[in-house]
Amino acid sequence: MKRTICLILTTALALCVATSAFAKPDVTEFRNKDFNMESIKTVLVLPVFYDVQLPQSEAFLTEAVQQKWSDMTKGRQDKLPYLVKTPKEIVERDAYVKGVPAVPMSPQQAAEKALVLASEYVDGLLMCTVTKAGTAEVQHPGEYVTRYRYEDVPVWRNDRWEKDRISIPYQEYKAPWTESFTQGGVKIELRSAKDNSLVYGNSVVASTGEGLFTEAPPLSKHIQNVVENAAKRLPVK
Repeated sequence: MKRTICLILTTALALCVATSAFAKPDVTEFRNKDFNMESIKTVLVLPVFYDVQLPQSEAFLTEAVQQKWSDMTKGRQDKLPYLVKTPKEIVERDAYVKGVPAVPMSPQQAAEKALVLASEYVDGLLMCTVTKAGTAEVQHPGEYVTRYRYEDVPVWRNDRWEKDRISIPYQEYKAPWTESFTQGGVKIELRSAKDNSLVYGNSVVASTGEGLFTEAPPLSKHIQNVVENAAKRLPVK
C-alpha cells in the first residue's frame, strides 16, 4: 500500500514539473510539393539572422545560438539529404576555381560574399532566423488550494491489526505570486539558390516557465533549444 502511494506521488510530482515548465511549442510548416527536393545536392548554410533586438544582459547569446545552429547542420551532415557548405568553404572554393589567393574575411563578410556566389556553387540556401526572444511574467492571484497530509490508521485485516496510510485533504491559502517565462521563436527556411523560392520552411515558437524546483531557463539556452527543435524538423534522409 505504501509503495503504491509513493509511486502515485512520484508520478504526480513528475507530471507537475513537466506541465509547469515545458509548454508544447507552436509549430507551422511549409513544403513546396511541386519542387523536386532531390535536385538539391548541396546547400549553403548561412549564419543565424535576428528579427528581434536582443537584451544586453546576455552577451554571449549570439555565439551560443550560432554554435547550436552549426551543430544541427554541419554537425548532422550524415542525417541531411544534401552536402552542407559553410560560407568560408564557398569563398575558398571560388578563390581556388578562379586561381586567386583567398582573402582573409570576417564571418559576416564571408557570409555576404558566399550569398552572392551561392547560385554558382550550391543548389540551396539554408537559413535560420530568430523571430522572438525575451521574457514574460504572469501574475497569479491568491487562492485556496487543496493539500494532503498522510496518517497511519489501524485496520483489522487477516485476523490482526495492520496499518494503512490514508490521505486527508485540507485547504491552504497560496499568496499571490508571479510566474516567469522565457520565450523564443525560430524560423528555418530552405530556399532554391537559383531563384530564392521557398522549398521548405518551419516556424517554432515556445515558452518555458518555472518548474517546481527550477527557475525559467536563461534566454540563450532557451533559444538554443528552440533552434534544435526547429532544425530537427528539416527533411532528412
